[in-house]
This record gives sequence, structure tokens and C-alpha cells, in this order.
Amino acid sequence: MPDFSKSPPGWYCFKALPKKEHIASELLRREAELETLCPRIAYQKKTKRGKVRFVECLFPGYVFIRADLTESYRRIRSTQGIRDVVAFGGRCPQIPDAFIEELRSRLDSENLKAIPDPVVKKGHEVTILEGPFKEWNAIVTGELDGQQRIGLLLDFLGRQMEIRVPVEDVIVDSETPQGRVWED
Repeated sequence: MPDFSKSPPGWYCFKALPKKEHIASELLRREAELETLCPRIAYQKKTKRGKVRFVECLFPGYVFIRADLTESYRRIRSTQGIRDVVAFGGRCPQIPDAFIEELRSRLDSENLKAIPDPVVKKGHEVTILEGPFKEWNAIVTGELDGQQRIGLLLDFLGRQMEIRVPVEDVIVDSETPQGRVWED
């Protein structure tokens, strides 16, 4: 167990069970009346079921808790979903208030940060997700039209061919900036 005598009241980082961080944070806030922060991100991803909204922790496996560890450690440690305080050499590093405030300034009231669909630009390499050319690679050549379709150049039977597909049916390959929204 770390030495809490040198840990003044403040913000500390605790290890949490994977995918249970937000639950542990809420339990500590409601039951132990401690101030907590579990920043999460929300984004949409196209899957075989269509576009699906995902919510994940910004720091998977960790929760920030404001506490006096000499008084609250056992209570925090016994909370469902919490493993232990992050410590180095028996000492618990305190998280600066400015860091927590900066994080909070970027989140909404539910500690969420919505990640907008990234950008598709001319020249990006993309993978087609739907239609007759599903899983084919192509290069973006044309702008969005009124039907939200973009021009793509792909190799077909030894020739280069230009096609138009809905922008939501492509995803940018990992070596180029990610996304689906058109930007000039």
C-alpha cells in the first residue's frame, strides 16, 4: 500500500476495470460524494449493421478522483470497478488542477467529447464499404455533388475508371487523414 502521508488532498488517478470506468466514477460520485472525472469520447463508425455510435473512455482503464487519500482510500478501493491508485515507488502523483480543468473545458456536461466525422479530400486513398465495389481501394478525384456523392478513381480490369459513390460509403485508409466529410 502506498504511503499517503505525503499525498495531500487533490486529484489522483486510479486504475479501473476495463469498460467499467464510467460506472465506478458514477458510484464514487453518488455514494462516496467524491468529485470524479471520467472523460469519454463519442464517435460514429460504419459497421455491417450500418452507422453505429460508439462511446469509449478517453483514458481506458483510468478514472480521476479528487480526494484526501488518508481518509478516503479504503472507501475508493472498495468501490465496484476500481482496482487501485496509480503509484510509482510507493508514492501517488497528484494530478494538477489545471490539467483537470483543461480536460473539463473540452467536455460537455456528461463528460463527453463528440468526435466529428473526419475529412475526405481530393487525393486521399479510400476503401469502398458498400456496393458492387465493396472493399476496393480508390483515390478521391471529385467533389461532393448535390446527392452527397464523391468521385473516385479505381483500377478495374487493367484500366482506370472513374465512379461516383455516396460519401458515407467510403473510409479513408489509415495512411491518409481519416474521415468521411468533404473539405476543400
